[in-house]
Amino acid sequence: MFFNFAIILAGAGFAVAQSGLSSQCQSALLNISTSSSAACLNPSGLISLVITNSNSSSIIPGVNTWISGLCSQAACSNSTLQTVVTEVISGCSTDLSSLGVITTDPTAIVTSIQASYPTVRQLLCLEDILLTTHCVPEMLTGIQSATTTLSLNSIITLVTKLVSGQSTGIPSSAVCTNCTKAAYTVLSQGLPEIATTAQSSLSSECGANYTDGQMPSSIQATAGNSSSTTSSSGAIALSVSSLNMGAAAVAAVSAAFAIFA
Repeated sequence: MFFNFAIILAGAGFAVAQSGLSSQCQSALLNISTSSSAACLNPSGLISLVITNSNSSSIIPGVNTWISGLCSQAACSNSTLQTVVTEVISGCSTDLSSLGVITTDPTAIVTSIQASYPTVRQLLCLEDILLTTHCVPEMLTGIQSATTTLSLNSIITLVTKLVSGQSTGIPSSAVCTNCTKAAYTVLSQGLPEIATTAQSSLSSECGANYTDGQMPSSIQATAGNSSSTTSSSGAIALSVSSLNMGAAAVAAVSAAFAIFA
């Protein structure tokens, strides 16, 4: 459902980044990146993330910078999400269609993003207070230490394997952490249909206590206060609003939290 759509957009964004965006899409993304109302998405962090990343360097520092900026902002309003997503769909429809991404029902896309945004933002902003780091870069660091450098290319490859059900080679030691349990707990409360699909695999690999719905004492939520009209979370919305600029970040988040799905 929604997470699958995000992964598709991440892959699409990666492909578009390699082949170039249409001038209309570039204009739409530029408008979003410079809009003060889109500050809740920390678009500058995403731009920096992709510009400074190469196919051989680790994406983790950029992800950390983006998430830190995102979580220090107030949440986007539903109105902002609608405006951003609508602008991207309108400006980048040709680019997306050429890659097989269907955008013929923008209302459904906007509604789905608005519904998922609070939970995803909360999940992104989880912080390990013992290590004073956000959970997403912490989990990615664990995966990188156990596998290979998580560059843009390797992240896309990892997400592709996850979606297709292939083995990723990620050991349990990199999966079964307090951050993973906290992520599952957030999902079970905000997006239970997603958590349900992960429950069996996570329990089998990490133990039943990982799916007991309890938040580890060492993990806390750090998402800024929501705006006056909103739900409150941002990765998936960012994948739509930033397209190629946000592809790496969305793929990284997808990899971090889809490993037990």
